[in-house]
Amino acid sequence: MSIIKPNGRKVVLPRGGLDDQWKLIIRHYAGADARRWRNLAMLALRESSGWPLECIANAFCHPKGHVGRCIARVRSDLRARFQPADLVSLCDSDDSEDADQFAA
Repeated sequence: MSIIKPNGRKVVLPRGGLDDQWKLIIRHYAGADARRWRNLAMLALRESSGWPLECIANAFCHPKGHVGRCIARVRSDLRARFQPADLVSLCDSDDSEDADQFAA
């Protein structure tokens, strides 16, 4: 499926959903690393479910500050490893200026 932006550029929307994104992250980031799995779980609880840091800290038996650092670390690791177009294919090859906007 695709749409046309007001500026006339075509945007190809992803066919897959979040399952495809998670498969990409699992395959190229987490693998068999238990620490990365825990950090991804902390990030998912915080970002997707809106859990407060205190609740995540209680669930993982870690101090609140440690959980905050773990979440910050996994965010920066994911941003460094993946370009936005890797996770969500919002831009076609002709739309490089918009892709640069997402990467910033």
